[in-house]
Amino acid sequence: MGRKRKRTERHWWRNGVVLMAGAALVSKLIGVLQKIPLQNMAGDRVFGIYNAVYPFYQLMAVLATAGVPTAVSIMIAQRLRMGDTQEEVNTTLWAALWMLGITGLMAFVFMWLSAGNTAVWIGDKAVETSLRTLSVALLFMPVVAALRGYWQGRGLMGLSAGSQLMEQLVRVCVMLLVLTLGLSASWNDAALAGGVMLGSAAGAAFVLIVYSLIRRRRSGRERLPGKTGLRREQPLLRVLLREMRELAVLALPAALAAIVVPVAGVVDAFTVPSMLQEAGMGEASAMHQFGVYSRAQPLLQLVVMVAGAIGAALAPGLVASRACGEHGVLHERLSLLIRLAWACGAAAALGLVLLAEPLNVMFYKDAQGTRAFAIVGFTALAGCVSAIIAPALQSLGAVRVPAALLLLAALLKGALNAVLVPSLGIEGAAFSGVVALSVAALLGAAALGRAAAAYAPPGDGARRAGRGRAAVLALAVMAASVTLTERALGAALGEALPPRAAAAALALTGVAVGACVFAAVGLRCGMVSAQELRALTGGDVWAARLRRWRLLPRAER
Repeated sequence: MGRKRKRTERHWWRNGVVLMAGAALVSKLIGVLQKIPLQNMAGDRVFGIYNAVYPFYQLMAVLATAGVPTAVSIMIAQRLRMGDTQEEVNTTLWAALWMLGITGLMAFVFMWLSAGNTAVWIGDKAVETSLRTLSVALLFMPVVAALRGYWQGRGLMGLSAGSQLMEQLVRVCVMLLVLTLGLSASWNDAALAGGVMLGSAAGAAFVLIVYSLIRRRRSGRERLPGKTGLRREQPLLRVLLREMRELAVLALPAALAAIVVPVAGVVDAFTVPSMLQEAGMGEASAMHQFGVYSRAQPLLQLVVMVAGAIGAALAPGLVASRACGEHGVLHERLSLLIRLAWACGAAAALGLVLLAEPLNVMFYKDAQGTRAFAIVGFTALAGCVSAIIAPALQSLGAVRVPAALLLLAALLKGALNAVLVPSLGIEGAAFSGVVALSVAALLGAAALGRAAAAYAPPGDGARRAGRGRAAVLALAVMAASVTLTERALGAALGEALPPRAAAAALALTGVAVGACVFAAVGLRCGMVSAQELRALTGGDVWAARLRRWRLLPRAER
């Protein structure tokens, strides 16, 4: 009976993690791709306002929630495992609701009142309306986050995962509806951007209503803490304050890690538009250029998101190998992880650089800012390395290192923007991003490399050099294949298709050819060995398939 229960718990945990990870990926995918119709319908200035304002909302949301949802789920799960009563579980929930309700209200007031000054610092008064509209979401989002953590702690992963998708879908639907109405009514750019921001508040409010209805239905007979004699020996306020203190202690590490991403966006929002104006541009022109500069961001985020999913999927294996003392397996996994980070990041960056113009035209209708698009695309190398290495460092116990490195990158980005943007414009901003993120990626890779070296067997250096050469060869063949494909297909199409359709054909064909050639050449030349594949969970199956497809070198069969 005990073994069956343990198997059931493991099965629930595995399925719950997969469900939550899948929902998070789909939700992020929707959030990334919704930027493309926004630019297509509203133009580059509104697109620039969106990309300047949204990092502020993300930063305020992180400060308002500060990792509390994860802490709530942990404390709820612990209480249920210890056999605590429903009223004791409710105490944790109500402490989180009070805590996040107050911080959300404070964040809303601060963002609303500071909107005017923030717009001046950014360099475009049109931003003020968007900041105030977006601040309304802070009244709902923290409460939703607390309830989401509660349902996760109770093991209802489907409810939590579904709410993420509902929130994004409602947000995108409201955005498209407002865009359609605003364009038909000839709203100006400030009003149009402000209306678009209503989607965030609408999505959070919708999920809050759904959560409230579900909780009322599931716990209609439950009594609230303080009305049931819960912990009569202590005042309710003291109990809630103690719960809040425990939540804060658990939430702090997650908050430090989560704050890094919006800080990097805020750095660009504060520096790029204002510095473009100092170089002689007007308000509207500077924000228009900021929108052009932001064109490559959705694709970059998509690539980094996939890399992060790979890193997160491999991290549990690292934890298990380290806990069991399997140093050989741990080294194989670390070595493969580092190589995948550099190889996949380099392939993604190379593809974005080579296909910058057709991708730009396909998604955004014209080729404005193609050079900046290509430079930002090159950031995919450092972004993928950081996204894959960060979970590995955390799984080895270096929890704060990835956050510290990315924070360093944000500070370096701001300093380089001040030097390069006035003279080079948006291309200088793109180049500063490449340098700043590359520094963080190199430092992170060095830290992980030192960790991997501690478990390395004799003669490992020669094997790594051979696999590195295989990766370089695969990248060279990929570059030649993509270039030849683009030229041949461009000559064949001529003017047979409209410019955007021709660009789509070139971009999609180039991506498919590049990915297939890189994978085939890299595997055939020994970039990944069968031994490393077998060290992964489920790797035996993949090794067998690759042998069957003749993609592994003869020595590996």
